[in-house]
Amino acid sequence: MIIEQLKSWMTWPVARALLIAGVTLFVGSALLTPHLNPATRGSVRTYESIGPVWGELVQWRVALVQASQELGHWPKDIQKYAPSVAFPKLRVTSPGPLRLQVDVINDPALGHLAGTQVLLHMTPDMYHWTCRPGKPPMPAGALPISCAAGPQSQDSQDGKGDDMDPEAVRQSRIAAVEAADPFGWLRSLIKWCALIFAVGAVVWVLRHPLIGPAQLRPEKLLRTPVSRLPRIDQLLRTVGRLRATLEAAEVRTKDWQSAVQFAHDDAADQSMVLAERVSASSQPSRDWALPGAVFEWKFPPDLPVSLDRCLLYVPQPGLDEATVLRQLRAAQTGTDVLLILCDHGTENPWPLLRAHTDDGANLHVMVDSASQTEWLLAREPLQVLLRLLAAQLRVTRISPYQTRGGVTREGSFFGREQLLARVVNREPANYLVVGGRQLGKSSLLKAVQRRLQGHPQIVCHYVSLRDHRLSPRMALQFGLPADTPLEAIVDHLQAQYTGKRLYLLIDEADLFFRDESNNGYHQLSTLRSLSEEGRCWFMLAGFWDLYATAVLDYQSPLRNFGEVLAIGGLERPACKALATEPLRRLRLGFGGDALVERLVDASGQRANLVAILCQECLEALKPGERVIEKRHLDQALASQPVQDALAGWGRLSPDDAACRLDRVVVYHVAQQGQTSLVALAGLLQGHGVQADAQALRQSLARLQLAWVLRREEAIYSFAIPLMTAQFEPSEVELLLHQELAVMAKA
Repeated sequence: MIIEQLKSWMTWPVARALLIAGVTLFVGSALLTPHLNPATRGSVRTYESIGPVWGELVQWRVALVQASQELGHWPKDIQKYAPSVAFPKLRVTSPGPLRLQVDVINDPALGHLAGTQVLLHMTPDMYHWTCRPGKPPMPAGALPISCAAGPQSQDSQDGKGDDMDPEAVRQSRIAAVEAADPFGWLRSLIKWCALIFAVGAVVWVLRHPLIGPAQLRPEKLLRTPVSRLPRIDQLLRTVGRLRATLEAAEVRTKDWQSAVQFAHDDAADQSMVLAERVSASSQPSRDWALPGAVFEWKFPPDLPVSLDRCLLYVPQPGLDEATVLRQLRAAQTGTDVLLILCDHGTENPWPLLRAHTDDGANLHVMVDSASQTEWLLAREPLQVLLRLLAAQLRVTRISPYQTRGGVTREGSFFGREQLLARVVNREPANYLVVGGRQLGKSSLLKAVQRRLQGHPQIVCHYVSLRDHRLSPRMALQFGLPADTPLEAIVDHLQAQYTGKRLYLLIDEADLFFRDESNNGYHQLSTLRSLSEEGRCWFMLAGFWDLYATAVLDYQSPLRNFGEVLAIGGLERPACKALATEPLRRLRLGFGGDALVERLVDASGQRANLVAILCQECLEALKPGERVIEKRHLDQALASQPVQDALAGWGRLSPDDAACRLDRVVVYHVAQQGQTSLVALAGLLQGHGVQADAQALRQSLARLQLAWVLRREEAIYSFAIPLMTAQFEPSEVELLLHQELAVMAKA
């Protein structure tokens, strides 16, 4: 109980007052009452005891000289001739003729002389004495000059002792003079005061409210309010600890200097500095009623979240929180995210604005003073921005998952490493990328373009076709008249990029191949000729029409035109990375590895389906939830966007008969769980339909290419386990018989 009371009473102000009082008492007592101060008491008592001790020793010398003269020799028992002293301080013995061993009694009142020893030797003429310290030695400063300056001792003459060389004599004289100095204790006091000052300076550095935390825990420097940085910089420079502190906190000197200057910058400079830290561009935004400055930021395309641009608002200095909040509620920012720079912190709290930005219903994000510092000093400032966005916005607003179109952000592209290596790490060649929709053909082409961008010997262009007209589309993209032929387009590009190899990536080319097959492959022959001449290389992407043109049509110019790259399911490790890495950047995650495995299994390792499932899991999260649990995944698996992503397999070909055959195959797999070419042929014959084995093989190949079915030896089953959820057993029987009946009538 008493200890707890003492802890509550012993606050830092009380401890500081006690420390100051103690130091004052120590220095004052050393000056006014040095014999009571523990630092000076020993020196004072030594100085006071030197006279009595050597006075008593002189009496012993006189008594023994007289006794030796009377006896004619050195007395054997010197105690008989001991002088009469009221309070003796010495114990004197004679280890031999003309020799004395003097031991000072161990009395604290004698200071540093207590318990020490000195050895004396009388010369034969009885007029001179020499001495030297014993064990423990008497302090050199307590030996008189006459003692240190006498002739050699008997031990030295007999070869039993050390000579007193001139340097030793000089040092002894200096020590004796210092011992006789009445201000020796003052010098000792000065040394103690210097030590106290040094200790106090260390304590001040470690306990200073501004720089103390940075010394004890350097990582706290990154969360210090930005307004304090100039003062901290000044203090650290004063004590010579700036460089060491920055190294301990892993802060670059350049970043620190920029952060210190940031506190003095105007709004435009602050916006520019923060934007550059996340590779964004900043420009003023006009016509805002907000009191202060508003800036528009544009982010690079490789930002790992769905955020192309945002706004930054810097309130006027001195503006109160209520005014800022009122103006924000009245402002119309549309769908843009608005970052708000403010001084929110422990010293200047803005709780109303914090509560406002924590509400995910709006698109306002508060960047408080500590976050500004972290943004300016952190090694990865983009992670600071992502953390702020994820904490104050609905995650679905900045979802890192791209569920439509080809992946354009490098941070959202996972896997396909072997395919990329085959294209990028080789000499330029032609490639035919075949696969179903939303399997990743466009993402692969854009990944190739990103990796070849800036290549010293290759220039790469991506072209996405909307119809069958290849030449007009390419001509318009490169600023040429729409009627420019392919050869002229390639000549134009070669002239523009002299000395570089030309690589054209042509996406969504199925309509082009279908038109070419109906018109004698005129433009495809041109492509082949350009490639054979080494003027240009092509990477063509499509689905069934490209596959049929390149593989099934023997007369096609695309046959042996290039290497066929079939796009199927994503590698399993890449699927897991796609599901977890974007969430980790936003400090979100799954409740366990088993949930990730279940998601990957259910998706059939189809990349866009993994992204859609993760997006739906984010939609299922309630405000404040940061972990995806089983209930969220269950809701995502049954969501309508997932069902929509699985649809479309019934129209994989422009030929109605081929599509009907595809549906029969899928319904039969849904009914039986698997199928085979023989089983399908028997099913058709059993319903009066003439089985065309070649058409069945093409249907199975088409469904495999679309990643609807997968083949293991001669057995076909669903590539995506979620496909089974699309069919009700009672409906499948009806649908299958209906399709077979139509085929039988045909």
